[in-house]
Amino acid sequence: MKITQNHIKELYKFTRKHYVEYYDVQTELVDHLANDIEQIWEEHPNLSFEDARDKSFKKFGIFGFMDVVQAKERQMTKKYLKTILKFAKEWFQLPKIVLTISLLFGFYQLQKLTSAYYVYAAVFGVVILLEIIVLIRNSRKLKKNYKETGKKWMFQKIISINGIGNSALILFYLYDFILPDSTKDFLLMGDFRKALSAILITFLVIFGYITLVVIPKKAEQLLQETYPEYKFV
Repeated sequence: MKITQNHIKELYKFTRKHYVEYYDVQTELVDHLANDIEQIWEEHPNLSFEDARDKSFKKFGIFGFMDVVQAKERQMTKKYLKTILKFAKEWFQLPKIVLTISLLFGFYQLQKLTSAYYVYAAVFGVVILLEIIVLIRNSRKLKKNYKETGKKWMFQKIISINGIGNSALILFYLYDFILPDSTKDFLLMGDFRKALSAILITFLVIFGYITLVVIPKKAEQLLQETYPEYKFV
């Protein structure tokens, strides 16, 4: 026996029933199940489609598709981090390296001013606030997109929600690490702490620009590179 298009549709329903919400992961699992079912039929030609499907599903263990979904999420998260690193490297090449050095020098010199503490806090606050605003906006956009297409893509969610949410959390911890408890303590920092603070806040500005501006602009291109079928949605 051979897998039919009706069988494929049933396998998509089966993966959704077992808590696989992303279309790209569903597709990988459906391909795997379809191939495995045909192999099972070669050995047991009298088995029904449902029995062969359940026999194949049992091979995934007691957690079902959960391990596959988690492994895929780790893979897509690594891809997202590599994308950030790729764009970050551009800031250490001409002509952006000039801007990077200027930011670093400017933030270091800024620490001599009595208002430096508030400027640093404001920069952190603005970037974190923008991360949260974009996170909310993207969440609504993804819900609308799902209603229109009926499909969710894991990498799209990581780009639009998970990555930005994690970024906001990282920046919050950096804020707590860099800034002392008061303006006085900020002005009394040693040279090493001042240099470290300038480096980290420069990183913050670049990181925020990449996650809030660069990657969103490249999102469609990144998704089409990851999923060739995405362009047809």
